[in-house]
Amino acid sequence: MEFLPSRLVVSCCLVVWILPVMGQTGSEIAPRGMKSPATLAGQEFHCHTGYSLPQCQKDILQLKRVLTRYPIEALGPWTWVLVRSQDWKPISRMLRLNPDSPAFTALEPRETFLEEALFVHDPERTAELMREWRSSMPELLELAVTHELGHALCQQASEAVAVRFGQDLRNGLEPRCQLSSNAGHRTVAGAKEPHGLKPNLSRVP
Repeated sequence: MEFLPSRLVVSCCLVVWILPVMGQTGSEIAPRGMKSPATLAGQEFHCHTGYSLPQCQKDILQLKRVLTRYPIEALGPWTWVLVRSQDWKPISRMLRLNPDSPAFTALEPRETFLEEALFVHDPERTAELMREWRSSMPELLELAVTHELGHALCQQASEAVAVRFGQDLRNGLEPRCQLSSNAGHRTVAGAKEPHGLKPNLSRVP
């Protein structure tokens, strides 16, 4: 199953430049019952403009609960950005990405973007995603996170590597960043690489 175009890894910093975001750090909204805060050390969490603060906090907590089930310590500094569903498709089309993929990762700026619909029940968008990926919404969030961790932890754009890595994570196996020599790699053209764009971030008190 191909979850996102492989050349996305050079494209996504444009998304943050277009829409200002509000951020939450791990220490600001740590959930009860979560593993040691050190598990998420170095991770930053943000929501694009348009998210309400309560919804941003709620969705980030849900993301953190998923992340703490996996070897996030090996990731190092990383940024996670949640984007409203109403903005997701226009941004994806502008970047010439697959608008039906609710997540993508940029390796160089060390950022992963996730669509709001992975956290909030939107009947129309939820139905689209469940139909496209043949998963329930909780399963789809898990699938998205583990797939993106495959790209991030392996530092590879290969879809085949990310798919295999994510499957191993979800099955409780030791994940591998290499495929057997006869495993195929599928490549899909992504967006043009942006030049000299810097994220426009704003913090929420």
